[in-house]
Amino acid sequence: MISVVKKELSVLQFANLSGFSELLHFSTTRVGGFSTNNYSSLNLGFNSGDLPENVVGNRIKLCVVNGINPDRLVFPKQTHTATVKTITSLFFNLDKEDQKRFLNETDAVITDLQGVCIAVKTADCVPILLFDPKQKVVAAVHAGWRGTVQNIVSMTIHKMVEEFGCEPSSLFAGIGPSISPEIYEVGEEVWKQFTPEFYHSTNPAKADKRLLDLWSANYQQMVFSGVPVTHIEVARICTWSDPVRFFSARRDGVRTGRMATGIMLR
Repeated sequence: MISVVKKELSVLQFANLSGFSELLHFSTTRVGGFSTNNYSSLNLGFNSGDLPENVVGNRIKLCVVNGINPDRLVFPKQTHTATVKTITSLFFNLDKEDQKRFLNETDAVITDLQGVCIAVKTADCVPILLFDPKQKVVAAVHAGWRGTVQNIVSMTIHKMVEEFGCEPSSLFAGIGPSISPEIYEVGEEVWKQFTPEFYHSTNPAKADKRLLDLWSANYQQMVFSGVPVTHIEVARICTWSDPVRFFSARRDGVRTGRMATGIMLR
């Protein structure tokens, strides 16, 4: 990934998506915002205990720096589902409460609207961006282990094909900063839901624990869906291992901040 600083706001961008002039995209770090203490400083999530006014200020700063209309910044209400929603112009005719209801229990969002930034929040889970430069369609996906087991990225691609006529061979994708397979230790109730290629023994070995590779699991879903391997960029940046730049719920507990990974058609 490419590190970019805009007006003291540090974000990361995928190299493979940065070549498209019609595209704005970003993956934030924890640096450059207004939040304090364990939320310091660019916390973009409302639901982990931070002061709401700090989160609002952080989101406005993100929008101002990137030229996003704050009313066109769309976050789903993530609950580790495999639900994928499409944002059309009708969404913006809804009042705020109906918009929230529409995005409730949703972990991936698709749109073909210009000027609408769709984004997901993470603090160890895997953020994924998808872009079809032919049909001009973008998607943002939140893939924790539950979403990965339910094939959320495959379902997102399928919806892009069905609703917009996208061809998987035309898609470009990025897997953003998230907990690495060297760190992500899970119990038997989790790793047994994956095929053996996606987990390996801890060091030292523990009978009921394994290290889970969500990067590879989501990468393989995209490849099996028809996305060319040369079109997929994996950041290979571990949120747990870099407390200076990233929040991590596994490292710091749930009462910590959230990064955002978003994408917008200009």
